[in-house]
Amino acid sequence: MGRTSLIMVIVVSTLILFFGGDLSKVSTSAYENYLDYYSKAVAHTIATSVANMACNEIYLSPNWRAGYSNLHIDGGTANATVDTVGGGKLRVVVTSQYNLVKDTIIVLWGLTAFSKFAYYSFIEGDIYWITGDTVWGPFHSQQRVNVSGDPVFYGKVTAKNGLFKKPKSSQPKFYGGFQAGVSLTLPVDFQPLKVAAQTGGHYISKKDVSLTFNGDGSVTYQEGTGPVTTVPLSDYAGNGAIYVDNANLRIKGTLSGKVTVAATGSSGAAKGNIYLDDDVVYAHDPRNGSSDDLLGICADNDVVISENASNNSDIRIDGSVFSRSGGLKAENHNGRPVSGTIDLLGGIIQYQRGPVGTFSGSPPVIDHGFQKRYLYDDRLMVDSPPYFPTTGSYEILSWYER
Repeated sequence: MGRTSLIMVIVVSTLILFFGGDLSKVSTSAYENYLDYYSKAVAHTIATSVANMACNEIYLSPNWRAGYSNLHIDGGTANATVDTVGGGKLRVVVTSQYNLVKDTIIVLWGLTAFSKFAYYSFIEGDIYWITGDTVWGPFHSQQRVNVSGDPVFYGKVTAKNGLFKKPKSSQPKFYGGFQAGVSLTLPVDFQPLKVAAQTGGHYISKKDVSLTFNGDGSVTYQEGTGPVTTVPLSDYAGNGAIYVDNANLRIKGTLSGKVTVAATGSSGAAKGNIYLDDDVVYAHDPRNGSSDDLLGICADNDVVISENASNNSDIRIDGSVFSRSGGLKAENHNGRPVSGTIDLLGGIIQYQRGPVGTFSGSPPVIDHGFQKRYLYDDRLMVDSPPYFPTTGSYEILSWYER
């Protein structure tokens, strides 16, 4: 028995001596892996914290560019820089270090374009959203949102003066959320778009202009009493900005490309209006697949659906419509014949909702002008027509960690 026990002790001792080194190495490696993982986690947490601090500074003060230098946080350090990159975007680069481990976060910001809204109104007036009304995409009222019944809003709804229900039992559905106390004023002019048109686009002053977009990527135009001319759209407005100053603009056709058109001028002089003389559609419909076509329609005053034979049996509008001091309206809305439907793919941003028709009877039936069918273009959440007016506030476009 004694000899057997001795042999077992010798065998166990030998095994321990044999494997002990490996066990020690495994233990040391596990500890080193833990330290490495912990250091990486702390370095990343520091970078994330500082990135959020910088983003909060930009949100509160859009002109903040100071960044941070050699911040000491939780035993580590961090730096943040804020630079302006292409297209007026901001790039926030945060680097951190804990022990010998480094981490980097890059956040890209862009100015929020009004084109992201499916619907915006500065003056909502006594207009109610009622049962059966459905709005897709972001919605903002610079007054209050009036509801009667159970309208449905799929995007986030914001309003400066809150929500008013009539009757109080109304149950609107805000599937994207509702936030009161948000103020977004319209710009005083289209100056950035004007500069873009003068420096790389097409600028026309004191001449009424007619544009017909052609599906082959060209545009047919007449400026004032000049000749009717057809050229590639890229030659007419290389950067996509077209600006008609102190005059009116008429458009129609099939757009292949990205363009923002604008007309400015005094309402008292009957200038600064854009007339839609027929359908304005994309060559590549985003509802049927991918499309790079995008149109912005910006008027100082009204965007007007012309009264003519082409528009007396429906009109289709692809684009984001912006009316700085007027609205989208139909010419002779209360006298023209029943004209079918406004089929809009995009969004409407307007100072005040304009009339497009009249109705009578119960249930109501259109007796002049148009019915409305508005569909939000989801691409406008992340993309916008060239040089489209912005809110002056920034939003995060991307957050990259490496």
